[in-house]
Amino acid sequence: MSKVTTPEEAVAGIPDGATIALGGVHSHNSPMALVNALIRRGARDLELIPTPSAGAPVDMLIAAGCVRRLHVSYVGLEFLGMAPNYRRAAESQSIEIVEGDEAYIVYGFRAGASRLPFLPLPPLYEGTDLPKVNPDIRTTTDPYTGRTVTTIPALRADYGLFHAQVTDQKGNAQIFGQRRFEDVMAKACDHVIISSDEILDEHAPRPDPRLVSIPSAIVERVAHAPYGAYPLSSPGHYGYDRERLVEYRDLAAQDRTKEYLETYVHSVADHQEYLEKVGVRRLLALQQTFR
Repeated sequence: MSKVTTPEEAVAGIPDGATIALGGVHSHNSPMALVNALIRRGARDLELIPTPSAGAPVDMLIAAGCVRRLHVSYVGLEFLGMAPNYRRAAESQSIEIVEGDEAYIVYGFRAGASRLPFLPLPPLYEGTDLPKVNPDIRTTTDPYTGRTVTTIPALRADYGLFHAQVTDQKGNAQIFGQRRFEDVMAKACDHVIISSDEILDEHAPRPDPRLVSIPSAIVERVAHAPYGAYPLSSPGHYGYDRERLVEYRDLAAQDRTKEYLETYVHSVADHQEYLEKVGVRRLLALQQTFR
């Protein structure tokens, strides 16, 4: 049974107040078509748990007023510096920040994927102040050795949004390039939505199971979204649009992100109109990165 839909239809059922796990690392493999659709729809009070190296999608969602709570290890624009809207929101305390680091996010999702209440780690944070600002990072006694261990609480999300390069109609998703741990994150979500640059024809051979990053058994919807990561990159398909990212950074730094959102998100009805606005020449030029 086909799970293929549009980005707009894919996120239509996500309620305000939902907890969302967000895939993508830095300027790569982020589900931008789904993020744009959420912003366009006017989603509110979301709790975000992105990968440890979150970028522009999180900053945009904050600027659009969609975020209530954010679990954060890092939010930045990679080679373009820190994320202006995230920084302003943290400084003004307009959103709730759950301080973490890479271990907190990774092991939290691993616990959530395994339906465990927490995961123990060797003593890890004694040299930091992180437990002082995140009371969920606690210590306990190892019942087998009597040693002190650090515990990371389980992280689970109502919805997981991820981007893949190739997906079949049943939802078997192949993620190329630098993968973080989207497979683990997906298992810690109640509902998994994939945006995909390419959807395999129903008569095409099934994807090699060894290349499937997220299996169809846990995927609820697949949004057909050519250039679904734009203006970020989709490894193997197209590179990031540096000029557009610089434009975003410059406007965000001046607290003028609403102008960017109005131009590229709110002024179009859907992802197809968005691509038309960007222009086929600009999009095709980004494929040169991988030739």
